[in-house]
Amino acid sequence: MTRKAFTLLEVVVSLGILAMILSFAGVIFRVSVDSQRMAMANAEIMQNLRVITEQLDADFRGLCKEGEILVFWRAARKPKFAGANLNDPSAFERYDTIMFFATGDFSTTYDPNFQRGNVARICYTLANVWSAASSEPNRPIAQKAWKRMLARTQHILVARRPADSNFTDYMGTFIQDSLWRDWNSNDETDAVSMEEWLLLEDSLKADIISVIADVEFTDAGTTSTKYRNAGGVILDPNQPGSMHPLLCRGVGQFKVQGWNGARWLPEVNPDGDADLTDDSDFFLQGADLHAKDIPGLRFPQGPVRLRNQPLRVDPDLRKVPGLGRALKFTFTLYDSRRLIRNGRTFTHIVSLDD
Repeated sequence: MTRKAFTLLEVVVSLGILAMILSFAGVIFRVSVDSQRMAMANAEIMQNLRVITEQLDADFRGLCKEGEILVFWRAARKPKFAGANLNDPSAFERYDTIMFFATGDFSTTYDPNFQRGNVARICYTLANVWSAASSEPNRPIAQKAWKRMLARTQHILVARRPADSNFTDYMGTFIQDSLWRDWNSNDETDAVSMEEWLLLEDSLKADIISVIADVEFTDAGTTSTKYRNAGGVILDPNQPGSMHPLLCRGVGQFKVQGWNGARWLPEVNPDGDADLTDDSDFFLQGADLHAKDIPGLRFPQGPVRLRNQPLRVDPDLRKVPGLGRALKFTFTLYDSRRLIRNGRTFTHIVSLDD
């Protein structure tokens, strides 16, 4: 009687087959894990998209068309764009700011003196990040795209108490950058009516707009550059109390355009060719974007400044270049783990028709 056993060749073949099975199982497992991670990254982005679009819809549903609307458009080149056409529209990122008044049921979220109101001044902008080592904050253009943060501030309009001075005197006491910064970034109320806001004197309004939009504002012969270091919404991740204006992290760009009946305004390079000088809506310095001359609009009290000439503001905002019948918001969103390396870009349209 002979005993059956495996030959050496059979053992080698079996081990080879086992190795192949384990290798395939490893690949399948890795693909499954990667797919799950990508699904979670996409789910995070889509959740952030819903947060932004639902908030935009809620705010613009109550848009006060008789109130003031400010829009400032910033564009800059992507630092690592590698396309053949360096002036392709995809070679630029936008860091726009929009401010407007809206009606609704608003309440403070951070103010220890809880307050509510039916009218608020709302602003959307990519946030600056406070830098203790610098005289100026770290602006979005200097931040990594996936680290940028979209801020939404709301200043509820509340009645002044009898002991309060008028709003003009109150704002006129802001002689330090820190006071302007705290008012714009941290305060959640304005002791002023919309009518009073519209009637503020030009010199004070120039200071206010320059802080809100982080621009060197020029209008009606008045220029404000004094408080620019305090401009924009400034968040400090090391100070949780300063983060309440944060709407969403990982917003690589925030772009605002209005429909003018033919196309969305403004655009850096509407025809997409290699030449910016023939059709760009932005101010140019030589053949490139101007770093400081930022186009914008002030409705209904000022002109629209696009390219090299101001355009008259029509009383009907649906006819105003940069507003029109609808606004289109474009934003590039990144997941927190940056698994989707280039992020995902979305557009959201809000109608301004009655």
